[in-house]
Amino acid sequence: MNPSKPDTAKNSAPLSEKIALFLLGVTALVNLYSTQPILNDLSVWARVDVTEAAWTVSAATVGVALTAPIAGVVSDRLGRRRIMVIAIAVMAVLTILASFSWDFYSLLFIRLVQGICCPFIFTTAVAYISEEYAHPLSLKLNALYVAGTAFGGFLGRMLSAAIVDVTGSWRLSFVGNSTILVLILFYVWWRLPSERNLRPYSREDSRGASSSRIGFNPRVIFTILIGATLLFQQVGMFTFASLALTAEPFSLSTSAVGLIFVIFLLPTITTPWFGRVNSVIGPRYSFVLSQVVSMIGVALTLIPSVVSVCVGLAMSCIGVFAGQSVGTAMAGRLIPDRKSAIVGLYLSGYYLGGAIAAVALGPVYVVAGWSGVASIIMVIITASALISWASWNLRSS
Repeated sequence: MNPSKPDTAKNSAPLSEKIALFLLGVTALVNLYSTQPILNDLSVWARVDVTEAAWTVSAATVGVALTAPIAGVVSDRLGRRRIMVIAIAVMAVLTILASFSWDFYSLLFIRLVQGICCPFIFTTAVAYISEEYAHPLSLKLNALYVAGTAFGGFLGRMLSAAIVDVTGSWRLSFVGNSTILVLILFYVWWRLPSERNLRPYSREDSRGASSSRIGFNPRVIFTILIGATLLFQQVGMFTFASLALTAEPFSLSTSAVGLIFVIFLLPTITTPWFGRVNSVIGPRYSFVLSQVVSMIGVALTLIPSVVSVCVGLAMSCIGVFAGQSVGTAMAGRLIPDRKSAIVGLYLSGYYLGGAIAAVALGPVYVVAGWSGVASIIMVIITASALISWASWNLRSS
């Protein structure tokens, strides 16, 4: 018997639970990138450059990176389901508050706090799935959860773009996203069962999560780096490709750019399939395959055609979410009795990578345009594939 998976771990999940897990994924990203398609509107309101308006993305991802390492420990103490329900409720309130921002810096602060709340949903959700469901069902449900994050990314961006295009008010876009969160809150509270396999937090656990077990474990360190490369790719692609599509020679409108985020529906289909692939061929081959797909996608965006750019963005999106499903599953298996701590560290690296991309690639876009940004992303993809191939072949210390 696997000691990391209790006898009470379930071998099946009813549809209502699958929907709840999918919706938890939606809450993870519905807010995080909702400002991407309305950066031009925010820059006009705040009287800042559009690359500075992209800080509204960075602020949220920095908040995520700050609390991801501790969210798991908090849920260890207070319970997985309880923490997720509270976090969704707080995020709904913060999203409404964002619509009342009086200046750019107040909006940045609220976005930061939104990000701080996020890990209490998705770090906890990944740990919940890993603990409550037996292998290989947990891999499939983890992929379903990641598919939910893809849908949430689409929904948040698309809803923001549509509301701004119809009403001309970026403030109402936050009201729309808050409504989504409230609806999900009630469903998760109603249908997600309380955890049965949570091992109470203890001081022994704290010592078990010390640097000797986690901080100097090569696979943990490299897996965190891999997570950082994934969101670096995603934020770089969709933030700056979106800006490029509003400029010459494309000159697309805000609503047209918002439609491009329909691309995020594709991973809701492909990611669960990739979860099955991962269970068959293993994480190393699965992850490298995901990065090959991403690399082809980036290359296609360099062709000056709206169709080519859209296909490239789609392939990149599919590759990133496929890689994320492999990465989160791998993180949960590295040190079985410290799942939430490892997943928290992984997600901290993941979102820190996104924050770095939004800030660091801005000057590159100003100087070298989209081709400069794409070149850096291709280097990052290559590095992530090489790191995964080498590090996931190491034995845990």
